[in-house]
Amino acid sequence: MAATETEIRELYERYAPVLHYRARSILGTDEDAADAVQETFARAIRGWDHFQQESSPLTWMYQISTNYCLNRLRDRKGHAQKHVDRREAIVGDGYAPAHDGDGLDIDTIRTLLADEDDETRRIVVHLYFDDMTREETAVQVGISVPTLRKRVDAFFKRARRTLGVVIPAALALYLLLSLLERGLT
Repeated sequence: MAATETEIRELYERYAPVLHYRARSILGTDEDAADAVQETFARAIRGWDHFQQESSPLTWMYQISTNYCLNRLRDRKGHAQKHVDRREAIVGDGYAPAHDGDGLDIDTIRTLLADEDDETRRIVVHLYFDDMTREETAVQVGISVPTLRKRVDAFFKRARRTLGVVIPAALALYLLLSLLERGLT
C-alpha cells in the first residue's frame, strides 16, 4: 500500500533534519545534503510498498541515504579523475597534482573513501560518521567483527600509503576522528 500524504509529511518533519545532518557530514555541503534528503524521500516514496516494517523508517531511510551519499562520493571521484586525465593530456606525462602538507582534512578523507569499495565505505561511514560500535556496524554491513577489523585496518594502511605517511594505526584513528568531529560540528 502506498504511503499517504500525511504519512510522508510526518516522516519528513520527523526525519529530514537527521538525514540532512548525516548527509552533510558525508558530502560536505548543505546543498548536497539537501539533494540527498530530497532523493532519499523520493526513493522512499517510490519504494514504500517494499518497505518491510522489520526496522524503523529511520533505519530504512538511513540506508537509502547512505547508498545515495556513497554513490555521490564515487561520482565525484570519477569527475575529478576526468579533470586530471584531461590536464595530463594537455600538460603531458610530467603532470603531478599538487599535494598540500599533511593532506589530512575532511575533503581528503572523503577522497580516500571514494577510492574504497562500497562495503568499506559503508563500514567507515557507520563507524566514524554515525558513531556506531564495531558490533553494530558488523551487523549493519552483514560481516563478522574480525572481518570488520581487518577491513578497517586495511583502509588505514591504504590511506596512510596514499597520504605518504607512516603513522601508527591508533594515531591515524585519533586524527581521523578529530578531523571528522571538527568537520561535522
